[in-house]
Amino acid sequence: MDKTTTWLVRGAALVVIGGGLFAFLGSGNKTPIKIKSSVPTVEDWKWQELEIKRQSAEDAAKREFMNYRKIGNRLFCNASMLSYIESVEYKKQQDIYILGKDADLSQWNKLIDDFENERSKCRDFNP
Repeated sequence: MDKTTTWLVRGAALVVIGGGLFAFLGSGNKTPIKIKSSVPTVEDWKWQELEIKRQSAEDAAKREFMNYRKIGNRLFCNASMLSYIESVEYKKQQDIYILGKDADLSQWNKLIDDFENERSKCRDFNP
C-alpha cells in the first residue's frame, strides 16, 4: 500500500470510530446532568424522613391504645392520642413540604381537633 491509501484508511477509521463514539455518547445517556425542579418530589429525602417519623408515631399510637384497652389506665389513652396528633402533624408537614403555600391544612386541623376532643374523654376503667 502506498502512503495515500494508508492515510485514507486511517482517516475513514477515525471518522467511523468518532461517529460511533459520538452516537454512543449522545443517544441513550440523557441524564448525566440532573436539573432539579423547584417543586420537591415525593422521592425527596426530606419527605421520606417525615414519612418515617409519621409511621413511627402511628405505630406508637396503636401500641399505646392496645395497652389502654388491656390495662385501662388513662395515661395510655392520653399517650395514644398524643401520638396520633404527632402523626397528623408530620402529615401536615409533608403536605406543606410538597405543596407549599397551596397546601390545604383544614382537614388536618379538623382531625387534630377531633383527637383533642377524644383525648378529653380518656378515663380509667377496669378491664
